[in-house]
Order: sequence, then C-alpha cells, then structure tokens
Amino acid sequence: MAFTLGMLTAFGPFMTDFYLPVLPGMTEWFETTPSAMELSLTMGMLGLALGQLFIGPQTDKYGRKGILLASMSLFCIASFCCILAPNIIVFNLMRFVQGVGAAGGVVIARSMAVDMYSGQMLMNFMALLLAINGIGPIAAPVVGGIVGSFFNWQGVFAMLTLLGILILACSFFLRETLPVGKRRTGDFVQTYGGLSRVMGHPRFALSIAVLSSCFISFFAYISSSTFILQNVYGMSSMKYGLCFGFNGTMLAVASYFSKKRKDLARGARNAIVLYLAGAACVALSLWLLLPLPVLLASYIILLLGFGLGMPVLSSLALDGEHENAGSASAWVGAVSFLAGSLVSPVVMLGRPTVSTGLVILLFSALSCLLTQRLYKKYLSQA
Repeated sequence: MAFTLGMLTAFGPFMTDFYLPVLPGMTEWFETTPSAMELSLTMGMLGLALGQLFIGPQTDKYGRKGILLASMSLFCIASFCCILAPNIIVFNLMRFVQGVGAAGGVVIARSMAVDMYSGQMLMNFMALLLAINGIGPIAAPVVGGIVGSFFNWQGVFAMLTLLGILILACSFFLRETLPVGKRRTGDFVQTYGGLSRVMGHPRFALSIAVLSSCFISFFAYISSSTFILQNVYGMSSMKYGLCFGFNGTMLAVASYFSKKRKDLARGARNAIVLYLAGAACVALSLWLLLPLPVLLASYIILLLGFGLGMPVLSSLALDGEHENAGSASAWVGAVSFLAGSLVSPVVMLGRPTVSTGLVILLFSALSCLLTQRLYKKYLSQA
C-alpha cells in the first residue's frame, strides 16, 4: 500500500518532470513559442489543482477506491491522446484532462493516509509517501531524457501511458479505507461544503498559506530549470535529466528524514529557514550567472529545505481534519498545483534568470514569515 500510494502522489512530479528534457524539442515540433509550450505545464497543473477540488469531496461521500480507479483510467486515456495531438492547442487541452485524471491519484493517496493514521503516525507515513514521491523527480527526467535521446517526444508520452496502466493495475489491490458508515451524506452543496468547513479552521488555513508560498517558489524552479540549464548553461537533455534526478534524490532523502522531527511546529520553522537560505543562493546565482556548480549547489540547499518542510507542513494541515479528509487533502494538493500553474508562464517573461530568481526569493521569504506565524499559533493551541 505504501508503495502504491507513494507512486500515486508522485503523479504530480511525473506529469511535470517526465517530459521536461524534451520541451525544447517539442517547441520546434509544434512550431510554437517557448511560452506556448510552457502553457502545457500550466494546463497540466491547472487540471491537477481543479481536479483535486472536484474529486476530493466526492471521495468523502462515495469512498476512495472506486473513484481512484476511474481517475487513473482517465489519466491513461488522456496520456495516449497527447501522443496523437496534431497541434499545440489539442496537446494543451489533453494535458488538462491528463491533470484531472492524475488529480484523483494524488488527492486519494493523501486521503487514505489520513483515514489510516493520525498524529506522529500520520507524520511518519506522510514522510514515507513523500520519500517514495521523490522517485518522481529522480526517475522522471532521467528516463524522459533517455527515452527522448532514442525516440521523439511521443515515445516519452508512450512511456508515461504505460506507467499509468501499471499504477492502475496496482490500484485494484488497494483496500477501501473509508467505511460506508463514515461517509458524508447530503446533496451537492453539503458535499462540497467540506471545502469551506476546513478552510474555516485557522491552523489549517495558515498551513495552506505556507504551502502555497512554498510551492510558488518550488514550481518556479521546476518550470524554468529546463530552459535555464539547457539554453543558458548549455546542458544536454541527458545531463539535465541526470542533474534533475540528483536534485530529486536530495528532496527524497530530506523528506524521509523529516519523520524524525518530534516537534512538528519547530521542525517546520527550521526547514523553511533553510529553504529561504537556499532561495537566496539560487537567486544570486541566477542574477549574477555564477558558475554551474554554484547554481547546482544552491538548488540542493533549496530542495533540502523543501523536502524537510513539506511532510511536516502537510501533517500540520491534515491532522485534525479526519472527518473531511478528502476536502482537506484536496486543498493541500490544489493550492500547490494552482500555484505552479500560475507561476510557470511568469518565470519565462523577460530574462528567465532574473524573473525566476525574483519569484523564488520573494515567495520563499513570504513562506518564512507565515511559518513563524504558524509556529506561534500552533504553540498557543498546544
């Protein structure tokens, strides 16, 4: 179960990272601009965000497993349709549908974790999920770069389709974690009222604000790195994939060791301070065009802080929302990918090195300020 749920949560990174090494080549294939090609990242993340808000409350009413199987089937179909896309407009539309399908896996994996665990056990399991989730950033660009070296971009999406079919098969063996007696009842308004109920809880709302700020700066790194490292620093798609995979390893290791934190609030604060330090280093490296090893070292600091902080912040948000686990999980996932969908086109405006560094630094600083507020508020409630 841990492996399958971890791979389900990894669909976000897989959708964004798997074809990053072939993005420049796809721009030429579709005879479009880099900004229009970047829109495919935006559409995928927008589907992931809105899909979670739609699917999460439905799982509180109808259960987890059946909706999970339907969502993964939709993902597989949309991934195959991406291969057949005749132009960039159809491709971007299929990316949105692909995101909606993947959203079911992401939101339901977290909801199942909240069904099964609470407190420190939930924190430990979330850390394990995010460590497995690190397989996405590690494997996706590496495999995507290798496949892209031997085949065109359609081969990359064929591999993504096969991965979806594999996870769909594994999902059949998961057990239902939400018994009928614990499911929400009522009409459409009551079902989606859970989205407003959980946002009415101060600790949850504040945790969501921190997560949003973190993910804006994180996705600024994700969406711009392929063009910066390949077009500015001259990396090949293979080297970029290996570099991105190594950075993902750092994120996975940090996520796994975050479960050793006993004081969740203090752990979140320390992790975000490290995240801000990494963001400052990345911004200076990009603005001054420092040597590649300096930029890569700065990326590592950034991802270590992110990996240490995300399991803790997610646990602080979700623990205590067991009655509305689907809705709470939907918000946690939706704000992250909504933030990513909004920031992807922004970092390509003007000089990507300048705009990316600015976004990363500003929003990591905001996340640090909000985390300090969360720290004080959490201690006052303890």
